[in-house]
Amino acid sequence: MFGSMGSDPRSKSIGMQPMNNPTLAHPPANNPLTAALGYAARGWPVLPLHWPLGQGCSCGRRNCGNVGKHPLTEHGLHDGSLEPAEIRGWWTKWPDANIGIVTGQLSRLLVVDVDPRHGGLESLPRLESIIGPLPVSYTVTTGGGGTHYYFALPPGVAVPSSNGKIAPGIDIKADGGYIVAPPSLHKSGRCYERVEAAS
Repeated sequence: MFGSMGSDPRSKSIGMQPMNNPTLAHPPANNPLTAALGYAARGWPVLPLHWPLGQGCSCGRRNCGNVGKHPLTEHGLHDGSLEPAEIRGWWTKWPDANIGIVTGQLSRLLVVDVDPRHGGLESLPRLESIIGPLPVSYTVTTGGGGTHYYFALPPGVAVPSSNGKIAPGIDIKADGGYIVAPPSLHKSGRCYERVEAAS
C-alpha cells in the first residue's frame, strides 16, 4: 500500500487509492478544450497554462524558467475551475493553452512526479523498497521524460506539495500545487500522454 507522504516515508499511512476507475480508461482528446472539460467533469479543477512557442514561452519573457508550465490567469492555481462556461472562455481566448490540474483537497488528487533530471529514476526503486511498489494507477508520461502517478486522496487528508523532500527527483503534487496534464505540449516538442497500460 502506497501511503507515506510525511518527511519520513514510513511515518504514516494516508490511505491513498489508485486511480483505476474505468471512466479513466481512455486518454483525453487531443483537443485541449475537450480534455480540460473532461477533467473538470471528473471533479478536477483546471486552469490554462502558457505553452511553448518557438524557442521560448508564450509569456514572451526571455529566458523563461518555466516554459509552458505557468498559469495564464491572474491568481494562478487559485483560479482553477470546474465551470464549463469559464473553461470554454479560457480556451476560446487561448486555444493553444496547456492544461493545469489543481491537486490536493480541491480535486482529491495526489500526484507523484518522478523527474529523471533530478535522479527520480534512481530514487523510485529505493522508495518502493521502503513503502512497497506503487499500485497500478492512472499514469502519465511527461514531455520531459518523467512520469506522473495519480492517486485518490481521502477526504479531509491534507498533504502539502513538496519537491525532492521524499527523495531526490520525487515530487509530490497535492495541496498548494498543480500538474501539467495531457495533451499539453512540453518545450521538448513532446506531449504529455496517458499511459494506456495503467488502466
